[in-house]
Amino acid sequence: MTATTSGPGVRSAAVKQAIHTAATRLFAERGFAMTGVREIAAEAGVNPAIVIRLFGSKEGLFLQSMTLPDEWKAVIDGPLDSLGRRTVRLILESRKSNSGGGAFSALIRASDRPEVQRKFQSTTHEVLAAPLIDRLGTDDAPLRASLFAAQLSGLMLTVWIAEDPAVLAAEIDDVVDLYGPVLQAIVTPSIAES
Repeated sequence: MTATTSGPGVRSAAVKQAIHTAATRLFAERGFAMTGVREIAAEAGVNPAIVIRLFGSKEGLFLQSMTLPDEWKAVIDGPLDSLGRRTVRLILESRKSNSGGGAFSALIRASDRPEVQRKFQSTTHEVLAAPLIDRLGTDDAPLRASLFAAQLSGLMLTVWIAEDPAVLAAEIDDVVDLYGPVLQAIVTPSIAES
């Protein structure tokens, strides 16, 4: 049997992907409150009713669209002995290039909605904390992983939401040198002390 490259299922998947792509960009740029279903539909080239039919609601589409970029997985899954420095560098470089922080900012700004708050909590745990728990292999691994995620969230808030001028004006290497060991101390205290 050969794979189908056209037909209703393929078109439906393409329409859903176009809506998802448009929503991801618009929510990241404008936030939840300033982005309408009509604008998303217009960018995707579909009728607004199709957006609601496929995603249920604007909030449903938002929740499916706002995820951390794939490079987070590579950094978190990388070597533990340099995790602190690599995650700080990822946050700062994504801010300098204006990529990757839109989803985080949009989630924070819309977190007054209970479903969005739950999504933020689950994403933070699933992407930042959970992958570390088994790798740390200590009795306090869940606590260490959660505190690591909390420290990262704090830096992301400082960089993406508060836009702290001192942090943004600093050289990336300087911030990595100062903040990386703080994160590393939570994950692998013996490495941070050496």
